[in-house]
Amino acid sequence: MVPHEMPASKLEKYLNILEKLVERPRQPSEIARKAHIEPKALKRLMDFLDSNGVVEKRQIIGKRSVYALTERGLAVFKTLRALQYLEKLKESLPVVEEAREIVSALSEQPQERQED
Repeated sequence: MVPHEMPASKLEKYLNILEKLVERPRQPSEIARKAHIEPKALKRLMDFLDSNGVVEKRQIIGKRSVYALTERGLAVFKTLRALQYLEKLKESLPVVEEAREIVSALSEQPQERQED
């Protein structure tokens, strides 16, 4: 049996969308497909990002449009990625501390001398 993945948080969904737009402007259908988000949900998320100046909607041929990352959006993306990285570091600190304690304990033990 394959374990079910936890549903993505809103923040993870936003980060996932921005990650797709860092590469290049994309049509909503392409963002939905690549980010694994239902089109209706994507519309709400994109409207929020657009109203906050993170992305902009650009008209292309006819009624077609693409979303592009703004400068502000790129700054938001970089900040979110940095916070995500720092969170992972924070999670690994107990392991690092435990390893440091082990190394310290090992270095305090008397070393056995080899006799020739």
